Amino acid sequence: MYKEEYMNIYLKNGYLNMPEIIQDPAPFIFVPAARGTGKTYGTLKYFVEKRSTILLIRRTAKEADLQANVDATSYKSVFDDMGMPYTCGGVSSYGIVRTADGDPFNAAYIAALNTFASVRGIDFSDIDYIVFDEFIAEPHVRKIKNEGMALANLYESVNRNRELQGKPPVKLICLANSVNMANDTFMYFGLIDQAEDMLKNGDEIRRIGNKLLIIPQNSPISEMKSKTALYQAVSSEFSEMAIKNKFILNDFTYVQERNLREYSCQFKVGDLYIYKHKTQREYYATFTRGQTKHVYANGYADLTRFRRDKWRFAGLYLDGHIRFENYRAVALWERYMGM
Repeated sequence: MYKEEYMNIYLKNGYLNMPEIIQDPAPFIFVPAARGTGKTYGTLKYFVEKRSTILLIRRTAKEADLQANVDATSYKSVFDDMGMPYTCGGVSSYGIVRTADGDPFNAAYIAALNTFASVRGIDFSDIDYIVFDEFIAEPHVRKIKNEGMALANLYESVNRNRELQGKPPVKLICLANSVNMANDTFMYFGLIDQAEDMLKNGDEIRRIGNKLLIIPQNSPISEMKSKTALYQAVSSEFSEMAIKNKFILNDFTYVQERNLREYSCQFKVGDLYIYKHKTQREYYATFTRGQTKHVYANGYADLTRFRRDKWRFAGLYLDGHIRFENYRAVALWERYMGM
């Protein structure tokens, strides 16, 4: 019932059909896709062709600086393929990519998510699109604390009161490789359950309110890339992420629904209720309400108290004695435990 059959997410050449995806009416679009499927290139090329100036976001200042470097920017291949001269520039907090042939068109303002607060005084009223590239951190990349909230604050700073003035909202497009389903953006925007269900059912397109989630699972380009030298040489884990679009950092081994008649509620932490099996050394983390006097809220003080009082549950989790209703429960548990 979730499938959106009208949308063709692949072009005839096999790459992602980013123009059609971007033109969808949803103001929030998320595209975790395999490597080399054309998500970033197709997005930037679409906006250059439309002469739309975007705000291009990367996670850190170092990543943003590379995007403002004429030799390292993702725009390089786009402008080169279009035969357009371009230049990059930057100041202390943000950069600009623009054409260099007298055309006043600015392709993008570039800023980092973790330093955006320092550029909030800048007028972004001409920006109708925000592109957050690599919104899922690779395993070797240091994540920002509360990234989802930081992204929401950035969006609010750019969007301001446009909708109250009768204008359409700014469109946010988030692109990434499929590495971690439990990323902070998915958690903040309520997409972990949806992504898990899509992978389980083989769905590639799902609309959740005013959000559009695209998870390509039948990419023709990925199929062709699987026969190239690198993917014949690397581990199956890397291939599953880069080719098959699997979220390789997520272990679903202990995601197993349980019958609560066999369990009794022990305590609540954040949004999770923790039950204990009546006869076995097994616990179950679920969102189903239970009766308990032992409650820990998800604030700093309560979570600190929870980790102090329930320290042994870290070992129980690592030893495989806790089962989870779904992967969102796993993600929240790890956050609550400070893992």
